[in-house]
Amino acid sequence: MADDTRQPNEQTPPRPKGPANIMPGGTAHTAGGTPADYEPKYFDVVKNLGSDYYLNFHKRPCVRDGQLIGIPAGFVGGSIAAIARMPVWKASNYAVFTWLIFSCGSYQYCQYFRSIEKDGMRQARELMEKKRATIEAKREARRRAKAEQARLEEERQKEIARRKTWGYWFDKNVRFW
Repeated sequence: MADDTRQPNEQTPPRPKGPANIMPGGTAHTAGGTPADYEPKYFDVVKNLGSDYYLNFHKRPCVRDGQLIGIPAGFVGGSIAAIARMPVWKASNYAVFTWLIFSCGSYQYCQYFRSIEKDGMRQARELMEKKRATIEAKREARRRAKAEQARLEEERQKEIARRKTWGYWFDKNVRFW
């Protein structure tokens, strides 16, 4: 006899129509299965960036710095090639490749120091938040201590007032036994 725990009148739940772990734009095999059907090509990505990306390229951080280093370096590289009596097309290639190498290198150098600066700013922000929390905790502790001191002073004043009454003197000094 089978080990069936279901009642005879229970029905099995309906099976799902598709994979349960599929997301819009994704694949059913999200845990290392088959890759997506469409893999964008370089030129597709370049086309989809839009004109705003290219028109505002100069406004990005470190681009200006890279160009300010690369343009004179390209001029120097091309000039050295021309002084060495290379053909014009070869001297032009030297100028372009020198510009490219120095511009990209300077851009990466700037980005590296920007990332270090961002990390330092993040650490400073965390430090300021910790310091603010510490200051707030000290302020709260001082407030609590002041409230406790005020409560103790009020109890002391009540005790002094109670001791000045006749009932206190009578209870303390008059004994029948």
